[in-house]
Amino acid sequence: MVSLRILVMYTRRFMDVEASSLKSPIGLVGLPGIANVGRIAMQTLTSVLDATHVMDFFSNDFPPRVLVSKGISRCPKSSLHLYRAAPDEPHDLLILTADFQPASGNGVFEYADYVASEFSNLGVKEMYSLAAYEQGYQEYFGSFPSPPRVYISASSQNLLDKISQSDGMIATEEGVVVGANGIIPSWAASVYDMEGACLLGETIGVIKADYRAAQILLEKLTDLVGIKAHFDVIDTEVEKVIEFIEWAMDEIAQKGLPSNEDSSPSDRYIG
Repeated sequence: MVSLRILVMYTRRFMDVEASSLKSPIGLVGLPGIANVGRIAMQTLTSVLDATHVMDFFSNDFPPRVLVSKGISRCPKSSLHLYRAAPDEPHDLLILTADFQPASGNGVFEYADYVASEFSNLGVKEMYSLAAYEQGYQEYFGSFPSPPRVYISASSQNLLDKISQSDGMIATEEGVVVGANGIIPSWAASVYDMEGACLLGETIGVIKADYRAAQILLEKLTDLVGIKAHFDVIDTEVEKVIEFIEWAMDEIAQKGLPSNEDSSPSDRYIG
């Protein structure tokens, strides 16, 4: 006997959005992952653009934890926000982030299908996910203090060529993007006839919250989709990351590289 486990989504909508009211909408995704890059990027973008809260949805494949802040508790959720473009901007933005990623493989695919279906119903034809590329220490420190590099992959050569026109973008030659940040745009392209791409900001595993990588991703993304925004609101956090990198470089110079430095980036978790 085969047992099937179905992912359940519970949705709470705060406003109804008609696809016909949107201007060539683009879907953006950034869920928690390495150095929390994707989530930081989406939360920062939502705040800077003052995007409107459209809905929350809840998954039974999220970890069974209640989040508590200053005594107030809530269940983990995913949140979707809408930014309506200025008259001289070409695209509205649908911005998705969450407290966690789904915990199982089946959960990731069912979550991806739910997100892609919602975006498709709202007329999205192009989707981007933002996440992290875990780099080796030698490679990462060797390019510092230059801005983090951005590794890209896309569902078509046309979209890859479009993204590659921006300086500092590197097409990912091989490897995997693990988890929902990779699956969502690829699933949307495979099943819902969208274009999808991943933008991965270079980081290292010892950074827990890489605002530096998130900031460069946001700068590249907003330039790519034609949205005017500045992200100096996180400059203080970026400086803290830079200070931490400098400290880590000094520590490693004195003590040597960690034992796992022999593994290649394509063998590590990327996402």
